[in-house]
Amino acid sequence: MMRYHALASFAYPVLLAAIIAAFPAARVLAQTASSPGQAPPAAGRFNAPGSAATSASTLTSGGDVPRTPEAAAAAPAIAAVPPATAPSAATGAAPTVALTSRSAEVAPTTPPRMVASLSHDLQFGLALLMGDGYRGIFPYEKDIACGDAKSNDNRVCTNRAPVFIDLQPSFGLSDRWDFLADLRFGLTKDFNTYHQFYVMPGFRYWLDPQSQVKFFSTLQLAYDRSKQNNPPDAPHVISDNDLGVRNSNGLMVEVMRNFGVYFQFGETIGFYRWLSFMADAGIGVQARVP
Repeated sequence: MMRYHALASFAYPVLLAAIIAAFPAARVLAQTASSPGQAPPAAGRFNAPGSAATSASTLTSGGDVPRTPEAAAAAPAIAAVPPATAPSAATGAAPTVALTSRSAEVAPTTPPRMVASLSHDLQFGLALLMGDGYRGIFPYEKDIACGDAKSNDNRVCTNRAPVFIDLQPSFGLSDRWDFLADLRFGLTKDFNTYHQFYVMPGFRYWLDPQSQVKFFSTLQLAYDRSKQNNPPDAPHVISDNDLGVRNSNGLMVEVMRNFGVYFQFGETIGFYRWLSFMADAGIGVQARVP
């Protein structure tokens, strides 16, 4: 019996202390239940019943603002952070953003490098070309000297054409089209002991006008004004004039906008004086302005 009495005398103070300690927590939980939008107070802020802090103030959610003037004076001041403001609709001014040192150090932009056009549009050109060729002549009549190496009056004459130099003025009509006129001067004498002279106006077409290396093709009229031998006893008079057509194809390398080097091969067909075919090739240079 004394054992139960001693156990009851020990458990009673412990139960009483637990009830006293649970009383403030129960009061705070009741206050939180009455304000569902507020967060519960932080843990470890409860004071023992009867203490000065418990009797002076009550705890609230979120900011822990004291309810009594004494506790408000003792509580530390918390500086509120103002919210970010939107740009004013009246002024339209955007909020100023401070740049960091890395974002402020922006490298200056380099302007794009201007590339000169390689087109010959609206350019005046002057070219100089030297070349040589081979030809075949088919006279319309018998006993006409046509310069064959074996017999001068054969019906078909084949021989080397005189070495020549072409002086070529030109003008760019558009990106792809040039007007040109070849003036051909024979540097060596022809089989008739005279020098050749051709005038060949026409047009040139560029396949890729902006490329530094570009192909071209021409279509020209050929007027041959080379003097011919006509002895008094000749059975037929050979005309000093001949007409024909010419085509040349070549490759130009643009060293710069105003200067190029080119190679070409061409074919000329004459049909007035006699039927003739001439193939030639040469290399030249061209200067242009502006």
